[in-house]
Amino acid sequence: MLESFHVSNFRLFQNIEVEKLGRVNLVVGKNNAGKSAFLEAVELYASNASPSTLLNVIESRQESWYSEALPHSQNTSSNFLRHLFFGYRLPTIGEEGITIGENSFHTKLQIKLAAYQNKYDDEEGIRRIHRVSDVDVDEDISSFDFFVIAEEGKKTRRLIRLDSDVSDIKRRSRLIYERQESEFKYTWQFVSTENMPNRKLAALWDLTSLTNLESDVISALRLIDKRVSGVAFVEDVSKGRSDNRIPLVKLEGMDEPLPLKSMGDGINRLFHIIVALVNARNGLLLIDEFENGLHWSILPKVWDIVFKLSERLNVQVFATTHSRDCVKGFDTTWNNYPTLGAFFRLEASNGTVKVREYTSETLSDAIDMDVEVR
Repeated sequence: MLESFHVSNFRLFQNIEVEKLGRVNLVVGKNNAGKSAFLEAVELYASNASPSTLLNVIESRQESWYSEALPHSQNTSSNFLRHLFFGYRLPTIGEEGITIGENSFHTKLQIKLAAYQNKYDDEEGIRRIHRVSDVDVDEDISSFDFFVIAEEGKKTRRLIRLDSDVSDIKRRSRLIYERQESEFKYTWQFVSTENMPNRKLAALWDLTSLTNLESDVISALRLIDKRVSGVAFVEDVSKGRSDNRIPLVKLEGMDEPLPLKSMGDGINRLFHIIVALVNARNGLLLIDEFENGLHWSILPKVWDIVFKLSERLNVQVFATTHSRDCVKGFDTTWNNYPTLGAFFRLEASNGTVKVREYTSETLSDAIDMDVEVR
């Protein structure tokens, strides 16, 4: 479990540190304060900066877009990966890049730019790839091979070649996925503001159904509708695709199962969160905008389930919210489990972001005094 977290030169974070993390962590802040970016930084660290995760983070914000109306640049400074770095600018060769990791760790994970060149080794009579330290990043890339690399201590990995297009990166990522997964620092599940893709949700449910964890999911859904007695995924042949499976829910007193989607956004959001949680055992769960679709009245009960399951399954949860009701529900539950929670606010001002951390007592006092904490 992450005890603390440091991020520098990533997105809008020039340098931030969260001193104390808990089992269940809630992140708040105004629009464009970096809440989603913080979740992305945690995901990158969990994945050990895997190329597929780097690309997913970029594509989730449509930052890999390309128009035929624009001339294709042959220098590295315009590469779409620049969006990951502070100031939307790729670092120069030798310049510090993104740094992420626990505050207490002497060695952190760094993501930066490096240049390589084929050179002839006179002694051995063969060509070798040498890392070059003094090349100008804006030179023609035909002279050098530029890579985004990951460094941690003395270990260096080449992640993405900068003249690769998105389809090439995806193809290479698929080929080496199993090796990447073995190098992950943590396993994790990510529930975005728009929930998980249906195909992934179906795959996670296959791992959940007919296990002891299935009853935990059903119990959570009964917070919204007490008639829920079962869930199953079935193929929707009307779409003409073999991979289009949808969730159906069985309600007590009804012969015919109903599509879960027909029962409203709240129960669907809850299903995504709890299925992801029970499949994040011994890892991390990241939830962007926790409260989406959930009525304020059940938020304390949902938080109670999240706190209990995360402790039982050894899952560390990171969630964001804009909702005061969500914060209040979290505060109520945190008071019931005082050793498990952590709450902090990201505050953006004049191009920099700072972290303000709260204890359970200060958060409760702020809510009681109607002080804005979101």
